[in-house]
Amino acid sequence: MTIRSDDNIGTPAGKGAPARGLRILAAGGALALLLAGCASESESFRPGCPNVGVLRDAGTFRLLDAQGQLQGVAVLSDIQAICEYSDTGVTVRATLAIRGTPAEGADPGRIPVEYFVAVTDPNRNILARQTFATGIDVPGGQTGFALEDLVQFIPAPRTIDARWYEVLIGFQLPPEQVETNRIMNER
Repeated sequence: MTIRSDDNIGTPAGKGAPARGLRILAAGGALALLLAGCASESESFRPGCPNVGVLRDAGTFRLLDAQGQLQGVAVLSDIQAICEYSDTGVTVRATLAIRGTPAEGADPGRIPVEYFVAVTDPNRNILARQTFATGIDVPGGQTGFALEDLVQFIPAPRTIDARWYEVLIGFQLPPEQVETNRIMNER
């Protein structure tokens, strides 16, 4: 800011008022911009939700009887998820739909399944993993559904964008069923 003396002392009181008003207005605008730039990160940073999905080769379970005959098939068919941030992390709430279909000519009544939920960090390291058991009723050979509500907490500061984390869901399968799914998915 340049300071200069006014050689016109004794001039009318209104002299220079419009220019001074513009300078004050400009200084006020600059101050507002400066303060806006100082907004906290949490106000200007909008983090995303973690990816939530089914592992492709673990999304189908085949129920076999003691003789190896197919009794029914369960599929992780849909996931709806939302997330909410707190100061200590992000909470993911999801509803998982599992569809069960009996094999032709079979009537298992219920298809028991075990599935896992795993949380991975941005480097794909597993942070947490849990296994759950449920069943899908398939009365009279009809297709049935089970809905499972899941809640996962990922500890991460508010400044971390959780969209680089993943919540992965899959059936707990023996290696031969994983391989069968892999072959079927590649077709």
